[in-house]
Amino acid sequence: CQLSHMKSNELFGGIWFAGIDATELNLQAVPSSALQGGLSLSHGHRIARRERVMGRESNATLWFDLRPADRLLAEVVWNWIQSVDDETEAMLFKGYILRTRLGVQVSRELSLRLVLQYDDFDETWEADPLVTYRLNPFSIFYVGSTRDYAPLDPEHDGVRDWRLTDRQYFMKLQYLFQI
Repeated sequence: CQLSHMKSNELFGGIWFAGIDATELNLQAVPSSALQGGLSLSHGHRIARRERVMGRESNATLWFDLRPADRLLAEVVWNWIQSVDDETEAMLFKGYILRTRLGVQVSRELSLRLVLQYDDFDETWEADPLVTYRLNPFSIFYVGSTRDYAPLDPEHDGVRDWRLTDRQYFMKLQYLFQI
């Protein structure tokens, strides 16, 4: 359990913001080697940087790690945030991001990872697979992709469905040369 409070001032975008503050509470539990999790809550006055105004911001993060087998790990994180304009009471932003990361250590050299993420702010899904082959501790080969999905606009496209909107493939070889 941890409780903290922060106070500061900041010059951002040519505007002086005084009275920035936030109180945060963090809780963590490790009931077994196969399960751990936590909760983080914060509230205070923060800069809404896109709008360049001071907002009353609330955050909540809930996470857990599940390890059903030695070589398998599932990590789930839910981040929620909202900010209300301090002067006008208008909602500046509100939403959440839900992220799941699945990892499998196939062998000492080979590992697989899949990251799935839903972004409520943009109403998009992401699916990012990655294969890692470790030649030695300083030389690694990566192959992966990024895939973004968004709902089509039924009034514009005539269909309400999730479609692939963006995709990239990549490879990386990181190799240590000794001289």
